[in-house]
Amino acid sequence: MENRFGFRDLVLVVFLIAILVSIWIAMNQFDRQFKLILNIQEQLQQQTASQARMERSIGNLHGLFKTGVVVPSTSSGSKTTTSTKGSLPFLRIQMARETENFAEGDWLVDAFASVPTSLTPLVSKDLYGRRIQNFILQPLIARDPDTLEFVGVIASSWDVAENRASWQDYVDQRLAEPVTDQEILSEKGYVSADSDKAKKDYLKSRLIEGRRVSEIINEPDCPAAIIVTFELRRDVVFSDGEPLTAEDVVFTFDLMNNPLVDCPAERNFYDNIRKCSADGAYRVIFELKEPHYLAMSMAGGRPILPKHFYNKFSPQELNKSTGLLLGSGPYRMSTSIGWKPGEPIELVRNERFWGPSTAFDRLVWRIVNEDVARMTLFRNGDLDLFSATPEQYDELLKDAVAVDRTQQLAINQVPSGYAFIAWNQRRGGDPTLFADKRVRQAMTYLSDRQRLSEEVLLGYATPANGPFEPGSVQRNPNVSTRPYDLEKGKALLADVGWKDRDGDGVLENTEGHPFRFTFMYPQGNSLYDRIVLFLKDSYARAGIEMVPDKLEWAVFVDRLDNRNFDAATLRWGGGAIESDIRQMFHSSQISGAANNFQSYSNPALDRLIDEARMTLDDAKRFELWQQCHSILWEDQPYTFMFTQKALRFIDSRIHNIRLVTSGLNTREEWFVPAAMQKWSE
Repeated sequence: MENRFGFRDLVLVVFLIAILVSIWIAMNQFDRQFKLILNIQEQLQQQTASQARMERSIGNLHGLFKTGVVVPSTSSGSKTTTSTKGSLPFLRIQMARETENFAEGDWLVDAFASVPTSLTPLVSKDLYGRRIQNFILQPLIARDPDTLEFVGVIASSWDVAENRASWQDYVDQRLAEPVTDQEILSEKGYVSADSDKAKKDYLKSRLIEGRRVSEIINEPDCPAAIIVTFELRRDVVFSDGEPLTAEDVVFTFDLMNNPLVDCPAERNFYDNIRKCSADGAYRVIFELKEPHYLAMSMAGGRPILPKHFYNKFSPQELNKSTGLLLGSGPYRMSTSIGWKPGEPIELVRNERFWGPSTAFDRLVWRIVNEDVARMTLFRNGDLDLFSATPEQYDELLKDAVAVDRTQQLAINQVPSGYAFIAWNQRRGGDPTLFADKRVRQAMTYLSDRQRLSEEVLLGYATPANGPFEPGSVQRNPNVSTRPYDLEKGKALLADVGWKDRDGDGVLENTEGHPFRFTFMYPQGNSLYDRIVLFLKDSYARAGIEMVPDKLEWAVFVDRLDNRNFDAATLRWGGGAIESDIRQMFHSSQISGAANNFQSYSNPALDRLIDEARMTLDDAKRFELWQQCHSILWEDQPYTFMFTQKALRFIDSRIHNIRLVTSGLNTREEWFVPAAMQKWSE
C-alpha cells in the first residue's frame, strides 16, 4: 500500500514546528528575563553597598564634628574625662588608611587550635569566642594601645561623679547599729548551715562581727558611691542598620544580670553596678554600689548588644545557642543566627559600619588542632598568621625561606597574663589531696619553673610568683619566687603524712594509699604536652604519680565549671592593666561556674580584696594588693608558673603591623597593598 503525505500531516508538522518555535522563543525570553533579574539584583546589591558606604562616610563626618568635644561637669566633686580623638575606631584606623600603598580587599587567614564552643555573647566561655566577638561588638570606651588611657568608642564623652562623702556617712551610720538575731537568721550563711551546731556557731560569730559593708551597700537606701554618665554618639548603628541607643546599653546590663543567663563569672565582675538607666535616647547613667578603682572599666567596658535582636530569645535559648552574634563593629557574621561548632568561622566586612572602613574584606579562622599542622599550613602560605611555640619559633628562625617571607615578633604584651596550675581543694564536696596548704607549697617547690622556662620555653618565659604583672606596683617586692627544692618539697609532704613507707620510691599516706592525682589540660597545643611531661618527671622524682588528662576544650571547661578535677593547668590572658583578683581567689566566686574553680577560701584575703577594690587612693590600694600577694604566696592556691612572650610569625604581605605599649596594634589597622593581594571574594 502506498504511503502519502496528506494535508492533515502537513498541518500537524506545522503545528509541531510552531510549538517548538514558541518554546524556543519562551526559553530565550525567560533567559533574558533571568539575566535581567540577576543584573537588577547585582545593581541593587551594589547600590546598597554604595549607599552603606555613603552613610558611613556621612556618619564619619558627623562623628568628626563631635570628636574631642569636652562636656563640662555640673556635678559637685566630680571629674570629667572625655574625648573620642585617638580612639581605636577613629584616628588609628584613619591613619592606617592614609598609609602609603593602603588598599581595601584581601582576606586575613588565621587558625584556632580548637573549636570554639559558642560565639554567643555572655554565654561564650572560651578565649576564641571572645576574640571573634571583639571584631563584631563594641564597648562604650576602650584603652588606647599606646597611652593606655580610656578613649571613647560608642561614648562621645563621660562624667564621673564621686559621691564618697554621702556614701561613707550612710555606711558608717549603719555599721554603728548593732546587728539583730532576726537579721542573721535570714542570711544565706545561716540558712545553708548543715547542722544545729553550725547554725549556732554562725549566729555567734556574726553577732560578734557585726554588720558587713557588703550587705549595707545592697540596701535600697544606700546612696550610690560613684555615678558615671555617658553621652553616646548619634551615628552608631548595628550591622542590620538599626541605631544603637541608650536602650541597648541598659538592655545589655539587664540581660547580663538575669540569673537565668549562664554567665556567672561575667555577672560577678560587674556586680558593683547597682543600676544602669537611660536618660533620653543617648545618655546612660551607671550607679555603683561602692567606690571602686575599676569603676570606668565596669561602667564602660562591656560590649553592647542590640536589644531588638537578643530580646527575641529566652535565657534558655541563649544558654543553648552557639552562634547568636550581631553588633556594631567593623565586621559581621555572614549570618547572625546559624553558626554551629565545627562550621567555618568567617567574618565579612560590615558595610554599615559607622566608623572608617577597615581593609580586609574577610577575616577567616581555620580549625587546626595540632601545632605541627598549623605550622605546615603557614609554611605553605595557607595561613597569614602563626602563633608559635618557643620550639617552633626557633625552628622557623633557622628556615631562610620562612624568614624571607615573614615578619617575626617576640612581644611583651601588657598586660601579659600568666600560666598556672590550679590545685583543687574540694571535689564532690570532700577535701582533696591539696586541701592542706603545705601540700600546695610542696608542689610549687617540686615544679622546676626556672628550668622549665629555660629548657621547654627556651628562654621566652620568666617564672611567676603571683597574679600581678612583672614590674607592677601591685606586686610585693618582698615576695620571692620559690625555687625548685626537692628536699624541702618532700619535707613538707612528710609533715602532712606523705612518706615512702615501703621503699618503692612512691609516697604513701598512713593508710598506704599512694600520692596519685590526675592533671587536666586542654588539647591542641604541643607546648602543653611538653610542660606536662616535664612536670610528670619532676613530681616522679619526689615519689608522686601524676596522670596526664588531655581533654577537648569543651570537656575541659565543663570539668572546671563542675569542679570535677584534681589539678589543672591553664593560662589567664591579659585582663585589666591593674588586676582585680576577686574572680579567681575570693571565696564568693567558688559557687556556680565562677572562676574560683579550685575552691580556695581565705577570709583574710577576702577582706583585703574587698577593701582594695573600694580604695581609690593609689598608694593605699597598692599596699593592700601587696598584702594580698603575700597571702597568695603563702597559701599557693595556684602554682604560678610563668609569664611568656607572645611569639608570632606574620606573612610579609600584611602591612602596617606596629608595636605599641600594649604589645601589637589591632588587626583593624593592618592591610595588604593591592599588588600583593591573593584572596578574593
